[in-house]
This record gives sequence, structure tokens and C-alpha cells, in this order.
Amino acid sequence: MKIVIDGRMLSWTGIGRYTLSLLEGLQSVDQHNDYVVLVRPSDWSTWKPEARNFTRVECDIDPYSVAEQTALPRVLKRLSPDVVHLLTPNAAALYRGPKVVTVHDLTLLDYDTSRGSRVKRLSTKLKRIPFRWILARQIATATRIVTVTDYIKQQLVQRFKIDPAIISPIWLAADSEHLAAAADESLPDLGAVETCLLYVGNYYAYKNVRTVVDALGVVAQSHPGVHLVLAGNANEFKADLLSQAQELGLADRVIMPGFVTDGQLKWLYRRSKIFVNPSLSEGFGLQGLEAMSQGLPVIAARASCLPEVYGDAAVYFEPLSSTDLAHRILALLRQPELLDELSDKGRKRIEMFSWRKTAEATHRLYMDVGQGQR
Repeated sequence: MKIVIDGRMLSWTGIGRYTLSLLEGLQSVDQHNDYVVLVRPSDWSTWKPEARNFTRVECDIDPYSVAEQTALPRVLKRLSPDVVHLLTPNAAALYRGPKVVTVHDLTLLDYDTSRGSRVKRLSTKLKRIPFRWILARQIATATRIVTVTDYIKQQLVQRFKIDPAIISPIWLAADSEHLAAAADESLPDLGAVETCLLYVGNYYAYKNVRTVVDALGVVAQSHPGVHLVLAGNANEFKADLLSQAQELGLADRVIMPGFVTDGQLKWLYRRSKIFVNPSLSEGFGLQGLEAMSQGLPVIAARASCLPEVYGDAAVYFEPLSSTDLAHRILALLRQPELLDELSDKGRKRIEMFSWRKTAEATHRLYMDVGQGQR
């Protein structure tokens, strides 16, 4: 069979990691079928095929562009594939051939992700209108759908009334080997800090980071040495979060280093006491698994897919209650044996996930679609 994979987001943070890891896994599990990977010129050096049955084809069509809906379907048709895998639901909704579509989450349907100036925010909000139509069209015409958790599968079934038999939940995996290979890089501002709470990610409202800052205010009353590290580019959200910390008297306890390298992230995971994932909407919650792979205990919001992915290897709090979160943090800090227990559970939990398993399950799906099985 000839299988075309849309790799136009190779350099993006989340989807890029998914694409690269999936391609690596597929090259190890399938040496028989022919794979063609669409790559933008700017990403050409990001990935090079290692297996003979994998090739790159230049495709200079930007994600989320008009050409993605008009020109990309024609590109796919010219390639005459037996199966197309669109790794996000926004691509080539008008393509009518056999296709597998990955839906990572439905956050854009429920939460505002606009930021910046009033004009930029308005532009982002307006883009949500065609996205809703594109998503509905893509789901309606997909031969098979991949979701990264069963939670997202159930959301699709409930909202779009589609046959659950065509949806296959396929878990992702933490990139623990990549982190293990990275050399530790310390952050100078944290050299003297003994107890850190850690958050890694972006700062849209649905990420619920303000709740963590509020919780720190309660924790700090009895544990003045506790600091909160918010890692990742905060951009337009940074000033607001620092202002919140200032109002709570936490200006010297909330540290925002911005973008961190893999080496710095590894150092943070290993140096922190607790990783907090407060998000209200996730498709998978990969950072929590990464933290577990480094032995870091996890506290997470009891929301969306997080309980499915983390299982009994995390402590959960009511998503909008900073008081509940603070109490969970304090309980762990006061009982080091519970931290050790969570760390052990996390290391065992991480064994359930691997990119090899992700690739094998995805490969089976390609074979089903190629053989005409729906």
C-alpha cells in the first residue's frame, strides 16, 4: 500500500513531537508498505527517513491556511494514496479518499485561546468559526478517527453523534528516552531554592494556572520556603500572573524562566518536589507523564482525560478550588513517604505507554483502512 502522512507541523511543539515519534515507530514496525511524508521546506532538515520505504515530498502549504483546504486536497489526490493520515483535523477537510484523522482534543470548541492586542484576539476568535465547520466536515468524512484518549472518543460520540466503532483511542507516550539523553542544565535563579512546585506548558485561561498561584498563597503560610516555577513562554500572560503573585505577596516565590531547553526541563523535573497539572481541558496531558518518568510526583485536576492517563499514579484536586489544591500539596509536603509512594507509582505507570505501541496500533489501523474495513 501507499500511505501518505501529513508532516507539515514537524517543527511545532506538541504535534511535531507526535509526528516525529510516530514516524520513528512506523519505520521500525513496517518495512513493506510505501510511506510518503509531506514536509514543508522550512522543516526539511527536521526529519530524514531512515527506512527505504519512507520518502519525503516537499509541500509548501502552511497549516491553518486557505490553501490547506483548497490546494492540499489536490496534492493528496495527485499522490494516489491508498490511505492518508491527517495528524490534525484541520487539514484537507474536502479530501474524499480513504483517510485516518487524528483528533487530539476539543479545546478550541470550548475555550477562548485568543491573546495579544484586541485585533489579534478578534482575529483568533473569528478563526474558530471556520474551524468548527472544518472539524465537523473532517469527522463526517473520515474513514477512521484516532483519538489520543478514550475521553476524547466519548466527547466526539456525544457531540457529533458518530459511530463509536470508527474511533480508535491510541495513547501517546512520554519522550523519556529523549529527556534521559539530555544533559542537565541548571537554572541560576533556582540554585538556592529547596522546595519547588513545577508547572510546564502554556498559559491560556483553560490551563488554569491562576489557581496554582492562588494555592501557593495558602501553602506559603505554613511553608514559606516553597516556590512555584512556571516554565514555558508566557508571552502576553506573564504580566498578569506576576501581578497576581505581587498582590498575594508572592513576588519572590513565583519564578517564570520562560522557554526551557530539554536539559533545563530535565533538571527541573528532577529538582522539583511536585509537578502540578491544573488544566481544565487536555487531550492527553503529556507533561505529567514526562514528570513521572523522571520520578516527580504529580498532582492533577480531576478534569478531562487526566484521570484516564495518570490513573492511580497522581493525586487529584477539584479543578477550580485553589483551597483543595493547597490542601493536597500540604498533605504531600508533610508526609514525605507519600511523595515516595507517588514517585514509585509514576515510574510503574509510565511503563504502560510507549511510542512503539502507538506506532503498532496506528499501523494496524492503516491496514484495516487499506483493506476496506470500516
